[in-house]
Amino acid sequence: MRFVKLRQAVLSFLLLLLPWLVAAQAKDSSYAAKMQAPGVKMITVDGKYRVWTQKVGEGKIKLLLLHGGPGNTHEYFENFPEYLTKEGIEIYYYDQLNSYHSDETADKAVWDINRFVGEVEQVRQGLGLDQFYLLGHSWGGMLALEYASKYPQHLKGLITSNIGYKATVFNKNRYAQFADIIRRHAAKEGKTIAGLDTMGLKALSPLITPAVYTEFRQLHMMRLTPEPPTFTRSQAHIVRKYAVNFLPFMVAWDFSTRLASIKTPTLVIGSRYDFIPTADIDYMQRQIPKSQKYICPEGSHYAMWDDPQHYFPALLKFLKKTERKG
Repeated sequence: MRFVKLRQAVLSFLLLLLPWLVAAQAKDSSYAAKMQAPGVKMITVDGKYRVWTQKVGEGKIKLLLLHGGPGNTHEYFENFPEYLTKEGIEIYYYDQLNSYHSDETADKAVWDINRFVGEVEQVRQGLGLDQFYLLGHSWGGMLALEYASKYPQHLKGLITSNIGYKATVFNKNRYAQFADIIRRHAAKEGKTIAGLDTMGLKALSPLITPAVYTEFRQLHMMRLTPEPPTFTRSQAHIVRKYAVNFLPFMVAWDFSTRLASIKTPTLVIGSRYDFIPTADIDYMQRQIPKSQKYICPEGSHYAMWDDPQHYFPALLKFLKKTERKG
């Protein structure tokens, strides 16, 4: 029975991700430019795969960035140098295995959280980083927490951005946001849909039309219109065809009982309009011993783009304060 319920949950989640479940696109001109850019270093992981990294800027504070997805790219972090490098922050981009600029493999065995944590550690070693800062956004925030719980000795500071502590909690909030949008669209057509507030994702999915999804994205993912070209490019490069193997883990992930084990100084960033509820950010800040929180008042899931005027000052304040104490 438990397996059947898990399978139903995974299938329902797949329906929600349907617009993203596409094969990897042919590499475009930006790919060639990225591979030849200054500071690029390909690092071998698991003894046979190569992952793309790039160092940008020079400074005492070393910041490694973990992108979301799985299957997104570092590209939506490309506005970080504008705000950070002039402040002495040395940035390290990194595309995880099966992302656009790194190797791809159909081997299902790579979709294991312990392997992903090991991949980050191999990247750390390949870059020669120690006593560095790790920022993970969305899925990257999940990975950052997992890494910090296993390798705290290498970290000077941890930043989780726009992620909660338990998948069932923040996904429930996301489904409620979809239900609100569906209700509004139905009302415009003079329709009433009973039971929206109690529907699970399986029942909601057929009601998530392209118009509903577009509104959700504009309200809770990226509030800038039009989207910045850099962000649009990053979205076009998302590779989702392999990540379906990871959905059972993604829908069941629960870090709640391990939050107190994170001893690294931590900044928990959330956003007012994100699908990650601010209550999750509050809870994480209370449970992680050496932590502080910041809620971006104008931001959504990609607050580094739609609320940079708040996101980056909060990040910089944490980095500099932690560095002084260290």
